[in-house]
Amino acid sequence: MAKSNKSEDVPKAMAAKFNSIVELTDEFARQHLNEEYAQLIRQATAALCRKRPSPLDKGQPKTWACGITHAIGMVNFLFDSSQTPHISANELYQGFGVASSTGQGKSKLVRDTLKMRQFDPNWCLPSMVDRNPLIWMLSVNGLLMDIRNAPLGAQIEAYRKGLIPYIPGHKEDSEAMLNLMQGGILEPPPADRQSRKSRSTKSKAPPQPPSPEALEALYVLEVALRSGPVTEKFLKKNPQVIRTIEIRGDQTLADLHAIIFKAFDREEEHLYEFQLKGNRPNDPNADRYGLLSPLQDELDDGLTGEVGSTQIGALGLTVGEPFGYWFDFGDDWWHQVSVVAVGRSQPKTRYPRITERIGASPPQYAEF
Repeated sequence: MAKSNKSEDVPKAMAAKFNSIVELTDEFARQHLNEEYAQLIRQATAALCRKRPSPLDKGQPKTWACGITHAIGMVNFLFDSSQTPHISANELYQGFGVASSTGQGKSKLVRDTLKMRQFDPNWCLPSMVDRNPLIWMLSVNGLLMDIRNAPLGAQIEAYRKGLIPYIPGHKEDSEAMLNLMQGGILEPPPADRQSRKSRSTKSKAPPQPPSPEALEALYVLEVALRSGPVTEKFLKKNPQVIRTIEIRGDQTLADLHAIIFKAFDREEEHLYEFQLKGNRPNDPNADRYGLLSPLQDELDDGLTGEVGSTQIGALGLTVGEPFGYWFDFGDDWWHQVSVVAVGRSQPKTRYPRITERIGASPPQYAEF
């Protein structure tokens, strides 16, 4: 990423459409978001106006305003309740007076047209730059690395080439440092070296390794949908929505998420979390397992473990034990996962797998 060339310049022929859209998004941002979001949404609208042909030529301003705002929100985890500002996807659709399916469709078109993705360095809020690892991920001698862990001289060179927005730890005086030190390969000062060493040697108590029997076991899990944005009509037809899943002990919580995602016929990924040993959803005493950001090498935010490296057999699950699965921190799909049985896997059988379905899968984005 580095120095972005985003602007609000638009062709004259698109000026009226641009103004009609940003009038809506600016007001929405004033009420629910902030000026950072408002500016980034205006820049995304301008970028769409400059496309040839522009997708904005067709469609109502309010549907495009909703879709562009939703797209920028997805990049910056607006629908994650731990973020500030935060708003749910349904609240966003309602704020623009647009059906959820229409808003989601426009959002996908915006993201496809501008090649947006979560953590996208080109569409990241300025306030999130420090927390966005993709901005600092560079290829050095063919290997990906976080430039924030590189020597100061390498950081200065990356800044000089426009590969990063500023020199890590020197946000306000990057230009001055570049002018003073350009051409030199410098080591971090002793204090910085010491702080890095302290960070790198910080360790946590190692977890107890799972037994070979637990890793070889087959876990039969019942995943029941407990709450989420479903319509009354759907609930009347489907009073229970349950999926039975078989997964091996050597597979991970990330594998479990993937098969649950498939079992409920979902189409769009969101953040998720597993919560164990708690008495209720978001119990502060529960063991929480979630996603690490790319290149993040330490757990934070109270996470017990990372889903991609936590094996099912390492969780100490017993028959009858329930735990929680929370998908999409904006729409809040809550599931109870119960351990039905622990047995042996069958040879030549592909796991994880879905063995039973009760009830239809609710639409991920329902029409209310």
